[in-house]
Amino acid sequence: MGKRTKQYKKLMRSFEFLGFRQPYQVLMTSDILLDTMKLDLITLFEKTLSAKNLKPMITQCCIRALYDRNKGPNRDPTVVTAIERAKTFERRRCGHLMDEDAKSERECMLSVVDPKGNGQNKFRYIVATLDEDLRSRLRSVVPTPLMYVRRSVVILEPMAEASEKVRNREELAKFKEGIIRGPQKRKRDDGEEPDAGKSVHEDADPGAGEGTEKKKKKKGYGPKGPNPLAVKKAKKRTVVEKQPRKDSDPTADTPADSKPKRKRRKKGGAAAGGNGEGDGEGDGETEEPIADATPVHVTATEEH
Repeated sequence: MGKRTKQYKKLMRSFEFLGFRQPYQVLMTSDILLDTMKLDLITLFEKTLSAKNLKPMITQCCIRALYDRNKGPNRDPTVVTAIERAKTFERRRCGHLMDEDAKSERECMLSVVDPKGNGQNKFRYIVATLDEDLRSRLRSVVPTPLMYVRRSVVILEPMAEASEKVRNREELAKFKEGIIRGPQKRKRDDGEEPDAGKSVHEDADPGAGEGTEKKKKKKGYGPKGPNPLAVKKAKKRTVVEKQPRKDSDPTADTPADSKPKRKRRKKGGAAAGGNGEGDGEGDGETEEPIADATPVHVTATEEH
């Protein structure tokens, strides 16, 4: 978006504050049609005004001016093309009859834009013309955007001084009105019922029950904690019961029913082995001989 386009867009916002709405009504004269026969005039107007839809309009007196130029033996083919192009636009009825009340193109445009002559653009027309005298006279009509074409470029004139004063006055009035009135509450319609929690008396006089009703306390918001999804979960600690310490006496912890361990004894000799009875006789258990023990030879002694 170029610098000129931004300026034009800002300028049209100022005109919208004064009552202009899309689609804009563009009222043209015959001279601008003849000068832009090789251009797509409507597309140029849309780019200049930053609008998608426009209403191109022309008056009956402007079309009559085109027909007057096409009279005589030497007819210009561009005038015929301009007439055919003007027929595609919306025709604005000015009420000026050709025979009885014929007026010039300039007077017709002034009467259409300012019908009552009080300097007000009642129907919010955007005027596109090459007539400098007509543009200078329309600058006193509030508010009237003016356009003209120069070297195949559509130029939108800045806001006139009279229109700018009206805009500043309107902005100041709305600013003061907003300060004095302040924000207003929505009024209840006739068919709307009062709130269920309030009685009719409370609804009529809202300040009567302020002393009796308790004001709701505002919820205090503390500092925000960390994101619970991003915090590592703490591991649960298992409580280990402490076992009592063992006493020095080993017999204190041993149960009474447990038997003392037996000690193995080596067999004393062959006689002891022949009898087959050992120390473990009372227990009824025999001990296995040791495989690694060396044999013992016993010699019998003669008795003397």
